[in-house]
Amino acid sequence: MAWALLPVKARATAKGRLSGALSDKDRAGLAAAMRRDVAAALRGTAALQGVLLLSPDATLRRWGAEQGFETLDDGGVGLNEALALGLEALHQRGAGRALIIPSDVPLLSPEDLTTLLGAPAEVAIASDQRSDGTNGLSVPLGRGFTPHFGLGSAQAHRREARHRGLACQVMLCPGLALDIDQPDDLTTLLQAPAHGPWGQESLTFLYENHLVPRLTPRAAV
Repeated sequence: MAWALLPVKARATAKGRLSGALSDKDRAGLAAAMRRDVAAALRGTAALQGVLLLSPDATLRRWGAEQGFETLDDGGVGLNEALALGLEALHQRGAGRALIIPSDVPLLSPEDLTTLLGAPAEVAIASDQRSDGTNGLSVPLGRGFTPHFGLGSAQAHRREARHRGLACQVMLCPGLALDIDQPDDLTTLLQAPAHGPWGQESLTFLYENHLVPRLTPRAAV
């Protein structure tokens, strides 16, 4: 039985590294749009038994409950500490596997999630477009695996798997390659090939709020 684990920062701290390109209001709106895109992909993945949303923000937990997700107040601890709480909570529920997915991967699709869950290795990593970070992580529960999200996390997760005696595999999941952290990532999102219905909330937000010319100047010509 596999569950997704969805960590979500408090709204006041979301997408701070985009402050040079977007206003506070626009960053909050984009973060909400990306959450909706990710939630749609999670709900559309038949292989998932459920979703546990982690957040210190009561409003976001209420939103998660409206999506049909279980929620947990992580108390505002760091990301890896929050994930450790979530992994233990899922283990206590009797889940056998957790799929950790960030809330800022707007092109995520059910196919990406199914691919990651279907990996033959015990630990499966979906790396970012730079092959350095981790944008998706499938791990068995009850085996002591500790998350190491942050700089160089893909290598750190491979080391952790070796330490735990778990086979590890890096998977190609196109919709998980792009996470939105820097202004250049928004340009990449706007230039990405169509992914069917996936990512439409985020793209619609950028277009309807007239942010596209600012992010891709040539689009305004």
